[in-house]
Amino acid sequence: MSIAEVKINKIAANEIILQQLASSVISGNQSRVKKEINHALHAGIPACTILNEGMIRGMTVLGRMFRDNEVYVPQVIMAAQAMEAGLKILKPFLSEFHLSYRGKVVIGTIQYDIHDLGKNIVGIFLESSGFKVLDLGVDVPTESFVRAVEKERPDLLAICAMMTTTLPYMQEVVEAVRSSPAGKGVKILVGGLPVTPRFARSIGADAYGVDADSGVKQALKLIKKGHIGKKAQVR
Repeated sequence: MSIAEVKINKIAANEIILQQLASSVISGNQSRVKKEINHALHAGIPACTILNEGMIRGMTVLGRMFRDNEVYVPQVIMAAQAMEAGLKILKPFLSEFHLSYRGKVVIGTIQYDIHDLGKNIVGIFLESSGFKVLDLGVDVPTESFVRAVEKERPDLLAICAMMTTTLPYMQEVVEAVRSSPAGKGVKILVGGLPVTPRFARSIGADAYGVDADSGVKQALKLIKKGHIGKKAQVR
């Protein structure tokens, strides 16, 4: 067997391992995730590849399935727990850069809105995609968003709303953050059931996510190298 054939076979074998890991993440099987991460490490697959092409790949697929109502919240939570269990094994093999290079996100549900399910799911997917997430919770006053931006200096602020009556407070937060010195360079992502692309544009948000999957995609676009400092297009 030639050297080229050996390399091709190894690439194919590694891809099978990564696909199996992604499937285990999707199913939320913690024991299989841990076993397959150890298998991947033993096979010489780089830790960052295991993270991106195995674990995050699985969460990305799950995000699409959740968007299409093929899976529900319990499976998302199980997958997130499997991710967490796997990361405990993988973390020593990853540099801090690989774990946090995506950026920092402050997320919260707007004032007078106590719905947290959508926010929590978005937070799970953001964390699983490599973001460091600071969750402010629900019913978050405007001044708390501003203080968090000033203290944490995040790359992205994600604001959620599930009630039409709270949308004016979303606009208030965007304006207050934009007016603060620390908030001028922060990208703002908005989302939730009553939020529309038109509304997002009208209040000056940088992006709009209709669900967890699209929210993460928009977040990745906003912090992508070369995009910082430019106005994102709300779609």
